[in-house]
Amino acid sequence: MQDVKLSVLITTYNLEKYIEQTLLSVINQRTDYRFEILVGDDGSSDKTADIVKKWQERYPDVIKLYIMGRDKNVKYNRIDRASKNRINLINHASGEYLIFLDGDDFYTDEYKFDKQLKLLESKEYEDCIACGHNMWTYYSEDEKIPINRQTKKTIVSAKDYWKYGMYLHSDSIMFRNIFKDGFPYTIPESYYDDNIIMFCLLSKGDIAYLPDKMACYRQLKGSSWNSVSDLEKNIINLIDLDIEFIIDKSFKKESILRHLYPIFYIWLHGEELTGELYDKYKYEIEEKKLSWTKHWLNYEKLGGIKKFKMTAWLFAMLVRYVFIKTGRVAFKKYL
Repeated sequence: MQDVKLSVLITTYNLEKYIEQTLLSVINQRTDYRFEILVGDDGSSDKTADIVKKWQERYPDVIKLYIMGRDKNVKYNRIDRASKNRINLINHASGEYLIFLDGDDFYTDEYKFDKQLKLLESKEYEDCIACGHNMWTYYSEDEKIPINRQTKKTIVSAKDYWKYGMYLHSDSIMFRNIFKDGFPYTIPESYYDDNIIMFCLLSKGDIAYLPDKMACYRQLKGSSWNSVSDLEKNIINLIDLDIEFIIDKSFKKESILRHLYPIFYIWLHGEELTGELYDKYKYEIEEKKLSWTKHWLNYEKLGGIKKFKMTAWLFAMLVRYVFIKTGRVAFKKYL
């Protein structure tokens, strides 16, 4: 049997309404190489796993299902569960290339895999760690908006991508399998989210970009991300900053510039931070020694001089950030 060229890693949780469209969009990919579909279900209480099993019966050599146990009496951390689900799929993947896909999103181009793989295996792009593409933010068939405004095929350097705030959805990224020797200990297993997925790749090389819109990122009102407050979203993004320092300190300046908004938001809304919200992330902050997150979440409790210094630093960085964003000299070549 032909070796697996590509592993498609699909994560699901209570997505019975959407999982068939997701699987069909993968099965319909036109390729001349073998790919596998690994589905990680986070203990769904609906029929998601049953639906995947039926598809598995139809494509036994292609689809594999991994189900995580879930206790109804336990309140789980959303990011921790999603991270461990992804990592479990990575550890079972045998492909030379990997790609993530959320269980409610779907592909719209039958040649998506073929386009990305041919590009990554060409001489011009052999130094790129991954290839991403434009895609739709999908509300309905009649309401969808392109995520990116970059309109030409290009290579984006790793540090430019991070510093200038470029964003490619993780669903769009096909990347070389950098985990063949196992998941590295330097990446916290409980925080392997979209931001960290991309950061880990950028620490290994540049990104090739295709302007083709080849997938839909479905917007669900009841999703776990959309159900949290803006303050909590910015706390999560600030935690990402600390984790980036753990993974690769050579990106420190770029990471600070990229995460200035969550720092500023928390500085502005610090009085809204309740003990309950802080305690929700306290274990991660203390265990992983996330000093930046700890300091900014405790900003309101600081003494006058230290608070003044942090505020002065923040506004100096904001001025620099505005200068870079308005100038965008280096980034113009990617537009």
